Amino acid sequence: MDQNPDRTVYAADDEINLIDLLRVVLKYKKMIAAIVIVMVVLTAIVSLCMTKIYEAKAVIVPAETRTDMGGMSTVAAQFGLAAPASAKASEIVNVLKSDILKDRIIKKYNLLNVLFEPDNLKGKTEDEKTWAGIRAMTKILKINFAQKENAINISAQFKDPKIVADLVKYTLDELNELMSSEAKRVADTNKNYLESQIDKTLDPFIRSKIYSLIAQQIETSMMAEVKENFAFKIIDPPRVPDKRIKPKRTQMVIIAFMVSLFLGVFAAFGREYINKMGRGGKA
Repeated sequence: MDQNPDRTVYAADDEINLIDLLRVVLKYKKMIAAIVIVMVVLTAIVSLCMTKIYEAKAVIVPAETRTDMGGMSTVAAQFGLAAPASAKASEIVNVLKSDILKDRIIKKYNLLNVLFEPDNLKGKTEDEKTWAGIRAMTKILKINFAQKENAINISAQFKDPKIVADLVKYTLDELNELMSSEAKRVADTNKNYLESQIDKTLDPFIRSKIYSLIAQQIETSMMAEVKENFAFKIIDPPRVPDKRIKPKRTQMVIIAFMVSLFLGVFAAFGREYINKMGRGGKA
């Protein structure tokens, strides 16, 4: 048997308060329902009017690092050259995020007309148009590096499912082109430099190593010329999406229902408080 009368009083007060709260909710149930219905319907209409956004993805991994250099790396270092090796993931990610790559993609595939309405570019200089395109591509393209898997995820979001898949494909194609051409340029520069050092070197052992380094540079240049899987491998190529990623209509309606229900109950208690204050003032 409970010997504390205060605990009994508190329990009774809590029960009365809950009944009072429920009574207020039931009293203004039509107003609460109206608020909920209006907000849910408006949210549904807005979601139907919103532009559909689609997402395309691709996954790539850096090509395997060459390990057949033997003692060449030491000799190459003596001449200020880097031994041929595959690009690291960090280098690929930096190129993907670079403005140079985006600029090349926009100009090569004439994407300004795709990214913008004609009126949005009126009155702008070519330089302003270029920067507007780069900023648009930065918003569209997302690059994420999964360090554990050593994989790079490339995704793009756009209103057209075919175009968004093309944007990812263009990015991969231009990435491969840029990295291959740069590797070929460096290899050719190194080869020319090494060839100029042969006549300056009398040591037959060093000359032999230089010829081997030249062969390595020629091999790198040839591999870069082929381009296929030179810097990276495509694990999952981009595909045309069949479903939108935005707007998430069901989620929007559920959130609107919960928020409007809270607002409706809050409005009911606010109105009840105002009514009580009015009655008290008249008294």
